[in-house]
Amino acid sequence: MGAYVSWFQTAADHGVRSFYAAVGWCDYPPFNVYIFWVFGSLANTSSAWGIDPTYIVKLTPVVFDLATVTLLFVFLRKYLTLKQSLVGAAIYAFNPAVIYDSAVWGQFDAIYTFFLVLSLMLAIKSKPKFAAAAFAVSILTKPQGIALAPLLIYLIYQKNGLKNLLFSVGAFAATVFAVILPLEWDNPFTFLSNMYFGEFGSYSYNSVNAFNFWGLFGMWRTDTGIFYVGWALFGVFTALALYMLNKKSAVLRNWDFLAIYVAFMLFFAFFMWPTRIHERYLFPAVAMLALMFPLMKKTRVLYAGLTATFFANLSYVLYWLNYSAYNNTGNLDISGHPVVLLVSIVNIVLFAYATTLVLLELRSNDGSYLIRSSAHAFPKIITQPEAKGPCGNVCVVEVKDLTRKGLDTSCQDNFLTDTIKCRLKKGQLGAVPLDINKNYPLNLQDSYFIMLFA
Repeated sequence: MGAYVSWFQTAADHGVRSFYAAVGWCDYPPFNVYIFWVFGSLANTSSAWGIDPTYIVKLTPVVFDLATVTLLFVFLRKYLTLKQSLVGAAIYAFNPAVIYDSAVWGQFDAIYTFFLVLSLMLAIKSKPKFAAAAFAVSILTKPQGIALAPLLIYLIYQKNGLKNLLFSVGAFAATVFAVILPLEWDNPFTFLSNMYFGEFGSYSYNSVNAFNFWGLFGMWRTDTGIFYVGWALFGVFTALALYMLNKKSAVLRNWDFLAIYVAFMLFFAFFMWPTRIHERYLFPAVAMLALMFPLMKKTRVLYAGLTATFFANLSYVLYWLNYSAYNNTGNLDISGHPVVLLVSIVNIVLFAYATTLVLLELRSNDGSYLIRSSAHAFPKIITQPEAKGPCGNVCVVEVKDLTRKGLDTSCQDNFLTDTIKCRLKKGQLGAVPLDINKNYPLNLQDSYFIMLFA
């Protein structure tokens, strides 16, 4: 916490341009300097009122957590009811691990996570250049956001073509240059390479307090001989997830929700398999799980499990860091502690389950295994010209009116309330749980999207 307070003070006193020269040491990438300057100036002002600067430091990630909550709600509201959307946003807002990381420890993972979520949503909505710009800001905040790069490249190419992908690369480069331009440097390439590769090389250990696969074998052990193994494993799981998404994109008219699951898999794999991983690097995966919580039932066990293991990882490490500092015992080494071994094993089991879901999705030939497990409506996942009754487990039909004995198109009628629950508006969704013994004829008049569950 003392380092953050010092960086805030330095940025407020010396400004953005001279920050790195004045601070002496700071391993945080350039976009953080603007954060330090804004909130450092606020800390200076509030200190005159007797407010401790550490409160302003912890306020910073909380602000971005709230911004992420807003993003989640806006995204979900396009597909779900108000209540369901609020639940999805609250799942992230009140996640104990998120609160602990930001409000208790005062770490800045919420900032780059906000820009990663924004980038993914923009890519899904076919706004490639804005997605690339948001992704650039996330990388300029924390380098571990690079885990999302393979998926973003795929989404932009698949949805918008090669030309827009190239323009997006240009938008990424332009954003990077715009952010670093006010800073003091001689060569932008040297400046950035020293910033990123110098920091990365200073943590050449198998696990930097991350309770992952390598954590089973101890902490802070040199990663000589296993560095490339870890990245190869990450590459294997990334390829598997993208292969699944590519296969499903050919048969599903709406595969955006599967893209969110792939984003989660990339962040989870990035935490589990490469070396030099810190305990906080699971943070973006929790955000993706919160986004999927009201959409995919099969992922809820992952949300519960990883919330528990992430919270255990954070709280255990911070406890021993504080213990070591208070008792002046030197570097922290919790290798072999029962908590470390237990949580690492649970994370491995959860990763195996998450990978199994990918494999089951690949085997599913009649739509989507993950989406079919949900009890909510998704537009145009599978299309049929008409529906005259139950259509298997689940189907989506594009129709132009739903009428049955006076059931009106606003769905305010109480007719068949035990079997029909819907919110039909023109151009929006209706979720209709079917009674398997009844028919629901459709008349083609005004356009609607309706999901039917047998």
